[in-house]
Amino acid sequence: MPDGLLCLLAFLIAAAVATPQVTTRLQPVLMLGSILAGLAILNILPALPPASAADRFLCLLPLLALADCCRTTNTRRSTTLPNMLVLTAVVPTVLFRSVWLIQPADQTILGITPTGWLLLLGLTPLTVAIALLLQRLATPAGYTDVAASLTLCLLCCLLCTGLAITLGGYLKGGLLALPLAGSLLPTALRKALGNSPAHSDLPITLGWGSLISLLLIGGFFGRLTPIQCACFATIPLLTALPFPPRFIPHNRRRQILLRITTTALLCGLLLAHAWTVFAVRMLPLLASHNTPP
Repeated sequence: MPDGLLCLLAFLIAAAVATPQVTTRLQPVLMLGSILAGLAILNILPALPPASAADRFLCLLPLLALADCCRTTNTRRSTTLPNMLVLTAVVPTVLFRSVWLIQPADQTILGITPTGWLLLLGLTPLTVAIALLLQRLATPAGYTDVAASLTLCLLCCLLCTGLAITLGGYLKGGLLALPLAGSLLPTALRKALGNSPAHSDLPITLGWGSLISLLLIGGFFGRLTPIQCACFATIPLLTALPFPPRFIPHNRRRQILLRITTTALLCGLLLAHAWTVFAVRMLPLLASHNTPP
């Protein structure tokens, strides 16, 4: 099992490095540095050339941060394209040359099996479509409570996804969530507490791209079920949708609190299910291992 104090230290160091308030253009770069600091504490920096899905995702991280930098340097209308192009690369990068795409080798089309093409053509547009919707809902001209709570909701989903992957037995894949979530924490708190400029951009590409990558790692190479992956991916969208007019709280902070609480409850239910499966599968083995002869 991973060292709890080391995990906490990685999370806190990533949060501390990402805390200074810099220009909107440089914030994603600072967040990338905080992620690398947390990964260094956990000693899970990517191998070169990449040897696993986790390594391929870590090599993609700089592009996710760069896309957020590009989005913050221009008007919103002209900066959606680089973000979406980077997000289209998430699924192919994480699954690159895995058995899900190339096996059986005698049934491939351009080196990829028909099932692999279905995975790429199904998951990639869905990832981009949800990211577009999240960006639209989180614009300053849209729903201010969504913009204030979305980063914190993504952070919660990242942490719970990482814990679920760890409970499934894939330690490296699960530990990746700690520095990722830590890098989002300062921005999330500033947004939720109203201490961030209203016009500042959210790191949606980095946060959403990281969440989807973790779900791919857990779903295809860990023990996350398709239902768990679908639920974790849907939670940020569900909690970002507009409230029905009759049920909108008049206080903005209540709206933010309601969205964050809903996210935490839904993630908690999924995490409780993952713990139940872990307890049934692993606790008897641990008990028999610790029993003296």
